[in-house]
Amino acid sequence: MKKHSTADLMLVFCTLIWGGTFPAVKIALQQISPWTVVNLRFSFAGLLFAAIYGRQLVQADLQLMLRGIALGLFFFAGFSLQTFGLVFTSSSRSAFITEMLVIFIPLIYYVMYRRAPSIFTSAGIVVVLFGLFLLTSPGGELTLNRGDWLTLGCALAFSAYIIAVGAWSAPGTRGALSTLQCLTVAALSLPGINLPSANLVAGAELWLALSYLALPGTVIVVLLQMRYQPQTTPARAGVIFALEPVFAMVYAIVLGLEDASSRAIAGAVVVTFGVVLSELGSAWNARSSVADARRSATGICRN
Repeated sequence: MKKHSTADLMLVFCTLIWGGTFPAVKIALQQISPWTVVNLRFSFAGLLFAAIYGRQLVQADLQLMLRGIALGLFFFAGFSLQTFGLVFTSSSRSAFITEMLVIFIPLIYYVMYRRAPSIFTSAGIVVVLFGLFLLTSPGGELTLNRGDWLTLGCALAFSAYIIAVGAWSAPGTRGALSTLQCLTVAALSLPGINLPSANLVAGAELWLALSYLALPGTVIVVLLQMRYQPQTTPARAGVIFALEPVFAMVYAIVLGLEDASSRAIAGAVVVTFGVVLSELGSAWNARSSVADARRSATGICRN
């Protein structure tokens, strides 16, 4: 299997895991506050990363440490802005606006590197946005309220995070970066926790939810993203990550948390088609490049 194909499949697996974090968070929030969930989730993940990558962390220079902290700041900003945005806007509008990162990523990347996404990735972005509109059914007024603006900031923060991972993550740095970003989020969320009122002895359901959020929902996906996302373009990664609300809807329906609507199902199908369109286009480009190289090599041999 080609390198970029493996990377894209691993990112799809990340979105599959992320989709399961939505019901896990909902279960945890029945017992503890949002910031307590965030703090426990990232504290556990950060300490586990530190135990695994302690040597790499100790050997990290100032630049690497600042980059890890920056990733944590982007991550924390995304979570915070999305949370506070939900106070003023609907969950459907929040979900749709958050996934606007599929537009922000190629725009920011072009401004920074003057590299535009391929025609197939661009087409996939358009299709995915239409599918997200159907899936999330944001509706409402066309003007942006205070919550929408905060959620736009969330999308920008996550876009910056995805671009930074692509630029900074390497075999010799991803352990330290993973550790530092999780510990940064844990430290920044610490003032908001409310442990005295938290029901941490509520039972197995809470701890199963927190375990899912910390282990597969954070440790595994961060490791996979730090390793495989640099092997593809940020724009394609953004398109793939648009599958997250699709998997979240599937989990919600299977667990009986939501009812399936024809509009949401249609949206999920369209989003999936947009991702497939982007991937097929990339594969076609790769085959064309190989064919061109072979023709050039043949011509050189004949001469």
